[in-house]
Amino acid sequence: MAVAVIKKDDQILIRKFDPAKNPYQEPWGLFGGRLEGDGDVAEALNHELQARWNITVHIEKRIGWDQEQKIDYDDEEKRFIYLDALCNLETGEPQPINPNEELRWVSVADLHEYQLNPPSAKVLRESGFIA
Repeated sequence: MAVAVIKKDDQILIRKFDPAKNPYQEPWGLFGGRLEGDGDVAEALNHELQARWNITVHIEKRIGWDQEQKIDYDDEEKRFIYLDALCNLETGEPQPINPNEELRWVSVADLHEYQLNPPSAKVLRESGFIA
């Protein structure tokens, strides 16, 4: 899964997950896209971002990778591998296609006020956006 830390000026775009599809207790997180086949990571990420949130990004920097084993929202245990990237908004106005999600631009200074899921908090901490 490619995970995007999407920034614009001094703000980061976060999303409040659909409660029915959130495998975490914390409601807020970053954006991601499944990587299938042997396609380009940036193309796969942008395909997912365009289809689900009406945006495309430019990958500025590869942050790193991480993994976790967890029970997903479908109650099945799965292994997730995350390829984390710092991205700049390229096109589109963020809009969720899922009416049960909420998107919000948050200043870096205010990110600590949101209950971020563990993988999102970890990548934001490693990127220096939160302490």
